[in-house]
Amino acid sequence: MTIKIDKKSIRRDKLLRFCMYTGIPLSILAVISLWVGQYAGSTMLGRVFVLSAALAVVIGLVYNVRFMILSIREIKKQQADQR
Repeated sequence: MTIKIDKKSIRRDKLLRFCMYTGIPLSILAVISLWVGQYAGSTMLGRVFVLSAALAVVIGLVYNVRFMILSIREIKKQQADQR
């Protein structure tokens, strides 16, 4: 009983695509604002870092939960087909 998950078909989900296309730039923005804010001494960039990092973490969590839900659905579907 071998179950294989087709990750490419799961990643075609609209919510996962939205999370990828927004989460990655947000995390890059967070890292850049952290570095520049540290070197420039800007408190405004510190606030940008906190906000963008928090949003990136939330989006990443949503991505992971959605991916797991879709994976479990795929596994259950394959198990039902094998019976």
